[in-house]
Amino acid sequence: MSMNGAGNSTVSLGPKPRWLQLVGFLGLFVLISTLLVLLSGPASVVAAGNDLREARILQKGKMLVVQVDSAERFAISRLVRQPDLDRPQARYLCLEMRRRGDQRFSRICIGGRRDYRTVAGFARITPDGQVLKPGTIPVKVNGSPGTGLAISFVPGRANLTPGRYAWRVRFSNGNCVDEPLACRSSFPLDGLSVYRVRPVQIVGCTGGDGQVVNHGPRGRKRVALTFDDGPSSYTPDILRILKKKKARATFFMLGNLVAGDPAAARRVLAAGHEIANHSSDHALLPGYSNLKKASRQIREATDFQPCLFRPPYGAINSSVKQSVGDLKMKSILWDIDTSDWMTPGSGSIRSRISGAGSGSIVLMHDGGGPRSQTVDALPGAIDNLRSRGYTLVTVTELLGNRFIYRPR
Repeated sequence: MSMNGAGNSTVSLGPKPRWLQLVGFLGLFVLISTLLVLLSGPASVVAAGNDLREARILQKGKMLVVQVDSAERFAISRLVRQPDLDRPQARYLCLEMRRRGDQRFSRICIGGRRDYRTVAGFARITPDGQVLKPGTIPVKVNGSPGTGLAISFVPGRANLTPGRYAWRVRFSNGNCVDEPLACRSSFPLDGLSVYRVRPVQIVGCTGGDGQVVNHGPRGRKRVALTFDDGPSSYTPDILRILKKKKARATFFMLGNLVAGDPAAARRVLAAGHEIANHSSDHALLPGYSNLKKASRQIREATDFQPCLFRPPYGAINSSVKQSVGDLKMKSILWDIDTSDWMTPGSGSIRSRISGAGSGSIVLMHDGGGPRSQTVDALPGAIDNLRSRGYTLVTVTELLGNRFIYRPR
């Protein structure tokens, strides 16, 4: 013991043992951790038991996009496309949507060891949990868990037609054996959210760069059927055949005829086909104003802005090329000419269509004269192409470009 100048005394006990210092540090750590948990409140408890931080739905073009932000990183390939949500060990990330007034709901689940970024599981679920017609749908999965995930798909592929839907996203990491609720989470946390799926319309296409082409890439077994000079009284018959055969085509229409029968042009687009510019009045080497007028007539009738042009009679010069480029279109010729305008007989037309190969653009007509032979030849010609492994697409798709959609 020692005395200081103020008369107070201090006792020196020497340095604390190391084990006692460690106990003190550990106690301080526990105290600070406890205070942090208490100060953070219920939100921290929710985050610990709910790995989905946020989820939202939006429409982008014709696609429905589900954006998911998760607190935990996990391997998408370990998730199950057709999970049994009652199994404690099930691993899944699923969107569930139920239309107002419908007791059944659609369930889309990503995962699988292969193609998990392009294919998702799909099923319709009854109120008692029965799975109806499980299968798959095409999707596009971008991003990664823990940083934000976006799942895009065409609503119709998941039986989602325009209307109001209750929805939620459900997730489980599969570690629920001991604590059934510890590994499962959903967003919204309680109940369901509401989203209105809107109808979409096609409003344009890409690829209008002024080029002149007469066929598409030869590396894929795809063929584009095209019809000129419509719309006409033959157009509905051709549409019925294409619908029955599940084939798509491109219709090069005359602007004046579209203006006179806008409903016919709208039916072509509604059936999933493409409309393109064939001038306003089938003039030889039409000028800029003619082509601009035809595109305006098509747009006013259908809200669709064409990106393709076919020159009447196949005639094209530097002036037409310049006009087509200025109007952001591409000139489309052909490599298979059926000569159906000469009415050579349905057998001859069918035989010439059957001569198409990979990347071919086939010239036919649905207007400008009697076209019953073309109508008669079409079913057999499509069957022949299909039997040889060809897919029938629009010209825009054949050339590797895309359509532009806008929600209404």
